[in-house]
Amino acid sequence: MKKNILTVIILATTLVNLTLCGVMLFVYLPNAQKMNTMITKICQAIDLELESPLPKEKEEDVLPQDLEPILVAEEMTVPLAKGADGKEHYLRVNVSLVLNKKAKDYKTIQPLIEPQNARIKEIIQNSLSDLTYENHLDSKDLVKEEILKLLQEEFDTNCIYRIDFGSYMGL
Repeated sequence: MKKNILTVIILATTLVNLTLCGVMLFVYLPNAQKMNTMITKICQAIDLELESPLPKEKEEDVLPQDLEPILVAEEMTVPLAKGADGKEHYLRVNVSLVLNKKAKDYKTIQPLIEPQNARIKEIIQNSLSDLTYENHLDSKDLVKEEILKLLQEEFDTNCIYRIDFGSYMGL
């Protein structure tokens, strides 16, 4: 007899638990959907992108034989912004531009690189001088992407495919 009463109590407790779970499902699910809709609308209103801030990969794949590296600066020493230690630090870097030979305006841009070398170095130096010694290694890819965008805007072309740093050493 005791086993039957215990079974009935367990069955009743299970039914109450199942009923409460069903009620919670119907109470919280609509609120969660409303909250999701509201968050989506807020993100759209303030134009938030839920993407990584890291540079995106190139959409088009360019074959290695279609790329032409051009050395811009063999040994370029750039003063870095003062960091937490307050000391003067420098960054020594070799810079190459990589041009896409298959780009439409390659034949017009390629001859301009050599005469505009001083302007290219200035753009690179201005971008690198904003870094501090503490964050120069972490920001390397972001700075390369920024320099690439600035050079593409300066020359009004997508022929400049990427920026390569041959050596990148903080002093």
